Amino acid sequence: PPECANGYGLRCMAENVHEWCLDWYHAGAYDDPGAGEREPAERARKVSRGGSWRHSVKFTRLTARASLAPERRYNDFGFRLYADA
Repeated sequence: PPECANGYGLRCMAENVHEWCLDWYHAGAYDDPGAGEREPAERARKVSRGGSWRHSVKFTRLTARASLAPERRYNDFGFRLYADA
């Protein structure tokens, strides 16, 4: 319905695909905010955010955070473009 559109007129943008993030995965990232910016020597997984159409509701929330090896490819992963204003 048009009433649920955002300010750009887009609707239903949640739960389409997981989003790859630039940060390296670190289980304690919330306790050490700079951890994701340091390239890991012993861990080689990137952060993914959000959820996709392929998973159960538990994993499709926008705040979902997971990790995967960056060389992996899936049809429900993507990325978001952004620019500083």
